[in-house]
Amino acid sequence: MAVSDSSGLRIARIGPADLGAYKTLRDEALRLHPDAFDADIESEQARPPESFIGRLGLGEPLGGSFLLGAWEGQQMVGMIGMERQSQHKLRHSAELNSMMVRPSHTARGLGRMLMEACIAEARKAIGLEQIILRVSTSSTSAIRLYEHAGFKSCGVVPHALRLVDGPGQVRYFDKMTMVLML
Repeated sequence: MAVSDSSGLRIARIGPADLGAYKTLRDEALRLHPDAFDADIESEQARPPESFIGRLGLGEPLGGSFLLGAWEGQQMVGMIGMERQSQHKLRHSAELNSMMVRPSHTARGLGRMLMEACIAEARKAIGLEQIILRVSTSSTSAIRLYEHAGFKSCGVVPHALRLVDGPGQVRYFDKMTMVLML
């Protein structure tokens, strides 16, 4: 699966050799957008690139678990991930995660390209019926992107994320759960 556009951007599955570039972009995302991700940069920074091999979906015979990267030349400028649920009663669901486009590449349609490629890849998975995601309610542009792709809101968890910026400086972020029925 590889998609290219006229500007030279290419979207393809991330393989083991790409995990270093993936981790670099992921760490940047955690640093720039702490409210958008459940993981934090302090805990994740020391994690080696090889620790993400399970996210590639190489051992998932029915599909539905993968990472996609967007490249401009040799540089990874965007990413999106999907993880299929492993429990038997939840196997019809997958979680969309790790969505990020480098600030230098926003407003060029790359997020939409990544989302379309992700949904197309998900539709190939045997028995996968729905994709679920969680997004900060303050991320209005991300919510618009997800709604454009067909996701519907199905609830909000108040104070889902708690960020401590310093002594006595706490910020909370609500998370909206959205679902796309395939």
